[in-house]
Amino acid sequence: MKGKNAEITAVGFVLVVALWGCERGSGLERGNWNPEVWEELNLLFREEGKLGEKYDPACRPYAVFDYDNTTVINDIAQTLLVYQIENRAFKISPERFFDVITEGIPELGQDYGKGYTVEEMARELSRDYSVLCSFGDDLEGMRKTDEYLDFRAKLWYFSASTMYLGPEGGVFGCIWIACLLDGMSSEEVAALTRASVDHWLSLKTMWREEWTSPDGRVTVRIPKGLGFTKEMKNLYKALIDNGFDVYICSASPEWVVEAMASDPRYGLGLDTASVFGIRLLQYPEGGLHAVGAPGYAQPYREGKTECIRRYIAPRHGGRSPSLVAGDSSGDYSMLTAFEDCRIGLIINCLPSGRIASLMDSTAVIGTRYLVQGRDPSALVFLPGRESRKVPLRGK
Repeated sequence: MKGKNAEITAVGFVLVVALWGCERGSGLERGNWNPEVWEELNLLFREEGKLGEKYDPACRPYAVFDYDNTTVINDIAQTLLVYQIENRAFKISPERFFDVITEGIPELGQDYGKGYTVEEMARELSRDYSVLCSFGDDLEGMRKTDEYLDFRAKLWYFSASTMYLGPEGGVFGCIWIACLLDGMSSEEVAALTRASVDHWLSLKTMWREEWTSPDGRVTVRIPKGLGFTKEMKNLYKALIDNGFDVYICSASPEWVVEAMASDPRYGLGLDTASVFGIRLLQYPEGGLHAVGAPGYAQPYREGKTECIRRYIAPRHGGRSPSLVAGDSSGDYSMLTAFEDCRIGLIINCLPSGRIASLMDSTAVIGTRYLVQGRDPSALVFLPGRESRKVPLRGK
C-alpha cells in the first residue's frame, strides 16, 4: 500500500504543478523548441502576459507572425498553385488565359529567359491550357499529355519570373500569383485553398520535385507538402492564453491565408480581422481580380512594417509588437523596425541575404534574436538552431 500511496501522491503532485502552470498562464509545452527560445518565450509570458505586473488589458501586448515557412512549413500560395496545376483547378476560360496571365506586365516583348519573350511564353502556355481544358473531367488522361508536362513546368517558371516585372517591384509577383484564382469568389477561393491544404497535410512530409518541359527548355524545382509543427500551434495558443493578441502579416494573398488561419479545423484560433495579406480588387460583378487594392499597405518586405504601423499598432495604443516571427529577408524589415520589440523569432530555413546576417546577431535596437531549427521533410522542429535541407525526390 505504501508504494500505491506514493504513486497516488506523485500523480497528485504532477496534477497540482500542471494546474499551477495553467493558472500562472504559461502553457508553452517543451516539445522540440530550441531551449534558449523556449526559455525566452516563457520569460516573455511571465513578464508581459496577463499575470505580469505591467499588463494592461486595455492595451494588450501582441505578436506578429509571417505565415509561409514561419507559421507553417512551406508556402501556402505556392502549394495552392501546384494543386491548381495538377488538378486544372482554374476558373479562367481558354480565350481569356493569355490576357489574365499578362495583365500588369508592362513590356510583353522583354526577355523572359530560356529563349523566350514574355509574350512568346504566355502564348505557349495559352495553347497548352486550351488543350488541357478539352479533357474535361479526365484529369488522369490530361496528365499523360506533353501539353500538361509543358504547361506545368513553364507556368511555374512564368510565376517565379514575374517577381520583378511589374512597376511595383517585387510585390508585383505576390499579386500576380493570384491571377490564377481570377474570377473566383471569396468562398470559392477558401474552398479551393482548404482542398489544397487538406491534400498536402495528408501526405505528412515536404519535398522538392523536378519538372522539365518536353522540349527541354525549362526545368524547375517545385516545393511540395505543407504542415504545422505542434510547437507553433502551441505557441499561438499560449500567446492567446497569456493575454496577447496574435496577428499574421503575410505576402501571400489574404483570402488564401485566411482560409487556413481562420478555419477552426486547423487550430490557430485567429479571426479574419487578425490576418493581413496581399489584398486584391474584385470585379464589379464579383470574383477576384489580381490587381492590388489601392491605398493598402501590401505586406511585402518594408510593406510588412508599414502594415503593422498602420493597421495593427493603433489597436494597441501605438505600441510595438512584443514578438515578431519570420524566416526570410522578406521579414527583415519587420524584425528590425521596432525599438521596443522584445523577441525576434527566426525559423531557420537555411536562408541567405540580410536575414542570414541577422541570425548571427545577438540583438539589434534592443530586440533579442532567437533561432529555431527544423526538419522540413518530417514537418517538425529540431531542438536547436540548426536545420536540415528540403530533400529532392528522384535525384
